[in-house]
Amino acid sequence: AGVNVISNDGAPGSGAQMRIRGGSSLNASNDPLIVIDGLAMDNEGVKGLSNPLSMLNPQDIESFNVLKDASATAIYGSRGSNGVIIITTKKGRRNSLKPTIAYAGNVTVSMRQKSMDVMDGNEYRQFITNMYGKESIPYSALGTANTDWQDVIYHPAVSVDHNLTLSGAFKNLPYRVSVGYTDQEGILRTSDFQRVTAALNLNPSLLNDHLTLNLNAKGMRS
Repeated sequence: AGVNVISNDGAPGSGAQMRIRGGSSLNASNDPLIVIDGLAMDNEGVKGLSNPLSMLNPQDIESFNVLKDASATAIYGSRGSNGVIIITTKKGRRNSLKPTIAYAGNVTVSMRQKSMDVMDGNEYRQFITNMYGKESIPYSALGTANTDWQDVIYHPAVSVDHNLTLSGAFKNLPYRVSVGYTDQEGILRTSDFQRVTAALNLNPSLLNDHLTLNLNAKGMRS
């Protein structure tokens, strides 16, 4: 309740407008603060990415919490004035008897639902003839092609997503390693989004469990 997510457009990898309790500023950013594993992302987003959340593979996300009230501002200061989205990624589990390999994947097919009802080439030439006549300059500029450009620029799009995970524990060292690949095709032939992600998470316990460390390394190429 109180959270609105509106897709900017249908392009692959495009971002979404997120508003928590509506907008609060006329000229400053109204985007919420995104915190991934305790690390606050820049309010201005990541340069070169239209969607800062595309840095993460959804298969790596364990929990997704939204802070909407004054507690967000109390923890993160003025950066949290538009609300905070806290994302926690998956980690290795202690007491794992042996390494576990997991795979998750899906295939998606997208296509346009309908076409714009417009004239074809012959109908347009007849329209120009009726309006200006065959001896006119507009008619002389017409060609002879009859191409349905909507069929040319749009096509059925096939998207794939693969994720491979290795997790377990070596004595007091729980670990999790994951590699993901996403290829999201758009129905517009020139639109495509490809992403390769890798994540390493180590959670060692030292000094008879009096000291616990959480070590994360994440990489992404899109």
